[in-house]
Order: sequence, then structure tokens, then C-alpha cells
Amino acid sequence: MATLNRTIVLNALIKHETLTIGDFAKEENLGASPGGNHLQLLVDELVQSGHIHILAGVSPYTYTISDEGIREGARLAKL
Repeated sequence: MATLNRTIVLNALIKHETLTIGDFAKEENLGASPGGNHLQLLVDELVQSGHIHILAGVSPYTYTISDEGIREGARLAKL
């Protein structure tokens, strides 16, 4: 099983376009076990970097991929 990282989180959002944190936490969406607060920390980091956005006015928080996040996901896939 893969270790959760930025690439996995970005790829999940690229594939699904929008996810709540609960949907993110499902192993079938990540292909990895999120374990504790690690997923939320990665999501928060990606929001701060502009790679993903929180949809306004939606509860629970729903995250979506940005164009910058798509480019970053493609860049990381090449490594």
C-alpha cells in the first residue's frame, strides 16, 4: 500500500474533481490509508499553495482541484 503524499491527494482530486474530506478519507479514492491527521495536513498545505480550493458556501467543506493543481499533479507524475 502506498504512503499518503501530495501526489496521491492531487491525483485523487484530478480524478474526482471534487471531494469532501470524508470522501478523501476513503481508501478506494486515495489508494492509500490516510491515517490520523496526515490527510488533513496535506489538504491544508495544498489549499495554502493554491493547488486545491475549498468551494464557497458548501458544507461540509468540499475541495476541488485548481488548474495549478492539475499542472503540479502532471509534473509530479513525471518524477
